[in-house]
Amino acid sequence: MKLYTNVQSRGNTILPLLIELGIEPEVELVQIDYAYMQEAEYLKINPMGKVPCLIDDDSVISETPAIFAYLADKYIDRGFAPALDDPKRGEYLKWLFFCHGPLTELMDIKSLNVSTEQIEARRRSLSMGTEQAVYDFIKQGLSQAKPYLLGDKISAADLYLAYWLVFAISFKIIPYLDEFKPFIQLIQQRDSVKDVQWFQAV
Repeated sequence: MKLYTNVQSRGNTILPLLIELGIEPEVELVQIDYAYMQEAEYLKINPMGKVPCLIDDDSVISETPAIFAYLADKYIDRGFAPALDDPKRGEYLKWLFFCHGPLTELMDIKSLNVSTEQIEARRRSLSMGTEQAVYDFIKQGLSQAKPYLLGDKISAADLYLAYWLVFAISFKIIPYLDEFKPFIQLIQQRDSVKDVQWFQAV
């Protein structure tokens, strides 16, 4: 497998997962700069001109949560994804899609300094609804964690949610709410992120 990434990109979300799955030696990391992403050679791989992008034989997998889901399923014996017939599979997918949908949308909108009034006026057309709705969704999910989102075992969804929360908090896009702290501190104890300085800094 080959993973196209950039040290300042969302590709960083994949690296702890590779460690957790124990597959670092099986994945070749290809660091590319942003200028190359817009060149014809790379656009043949991913017309979006974005990273991360995973190549596995003839399959091209872009979109970060798709890569998370693909790798967790490919190595499902490692225990980071529920089986297809496990009822928890739905909740697992819910969190992956939530992070890539409403949470990412909130982060993008806040980064663009869109006003609360504008968000409220367009709430019906936004996947996130409102900023408070996103926080309420996360707080409810974390209040039910035991201690992870799906119970007593960590999944790829936990890693993905924690990464985005820490990223958004680090850049002061969202507040570090008290309800987030136990979950983030739990993930910070994982060996896969113990040397990730910015992840440990919040």
